[in-house]
Amino acid sequence: MKKIAVIGGGVFGCTAAIYAARAGHEVHLFEKNGALLQAASGINQYRVHRGYHYPRSADTARSAREADASFREEYGEAIIRGGKHIYAIAAEGSLVSSEEFLAFCSGQGLVIHEISAEPYLAPDRVSLVVEGKESWMDPEALRNVVLMRLNSAGVTLHLGTQATSEMLEQYDAVVLATYARLNELIPAGVDVQEYQYEVCEKPVVKVPGLENIGIVVLDGPFMCVDPWGKSGLHVLGNVVHAIHATNIGVTPIVPEEMAPFLDHGLIKNPPITKIKDFLESGARYIPLLANAEHVGSLFTIRTVLPRLEKTDARPTIVTKLSEKYIRIFSGKIGNCVEAARETVKIL
Repeated sequence: MKKIAVIGGGVFGCTAAIYAARAGHEVHLFEKNGALLQAASGINQYRVHRGYHYPRSADTARSAREADASFREEYGEAIIRGGKHIYAIAAEGSLVSSEEFLAFCSGQGLVIHEISAEPYLAPDRVSLVVEGKESWMDPEALRNVVLMRLNSAGVTLHLGTQATSEMLEQYDAVVLATYARLNELIPAGVDVQEYQYEVCEKPVVKVPGLENIGIVVLDGPFMCVDPWGKSGLHVLGNVVHAIHATNIGVTPIVPEEMAPFLDHGLIKNPPITKIKDFLESGARYIPLLANAEHVGSLFTIRTVLPRLEKTDARPTIVTKLSEKYIRIFSGKIGNCVEAARETVKIL
């Protein structure tokens, strides 16, 4: 048995802690915020990916599809079943054609059936509309299930605690799962990893007529709209407008005026927002967005590997940095169980 510190109370850190404790280790989980799943794990599109979203990266699609079952098995209570999951190919500017998308789905074994663009999409703006089989998750339900799993596994929680190198000296192994802050506790002698950091806004809107419906317009500088848990509201995503600031480096650079908004849940009437851009560009494809009511916005930092624009790949990588340190990096929540299992193997 080892005494293990897991740093980061997002879904990847929590799941790694759960699986390490189940394997018989003494596990301590450190989270600098006062609650779990406050950052990117709680601020995203809430889609449990099965691969449809990544027609330019077969590896990402395959990884998402293969991880789907393990996520559902572990966190099934947080899954929102049913609803319509619509994917559309933009008629102009898409990096993937309708024919390529259909071939991709067939090759990946992804179930789809073609549907009419109306009443949800503007027919002249899309060349293909299909309904797939995916799910969403309820972020509050996921947080509650994760907490129950941690407690039942016997993980010791240290909420509101910023881990330091000095604190970690007493542990036999350290698992770094801090996403945007992965380089902060890298041990001496280990090269830091460059990432692309994006300060993102996720507007929350009320859209009459889109109840229990999610829509993704592929594949390029477009947008998506997904249910926000069971709230009856939707979260908007946009490849361009969601990003307020971006940098490639070893740490994120956050505009001073935006720092107070990050990872603080729904910000009503945010003084900084791109909601007009979201709605104007989105309504070109989804006319119902023209009548959307802006309830507020969520802000967080998204972290991706740099220079992967060609494929839009989102790999999950578990790395043994040294005899003591392990790093988990991923941008797809559904892959958290597979990453935890890999972590336990290394431990």
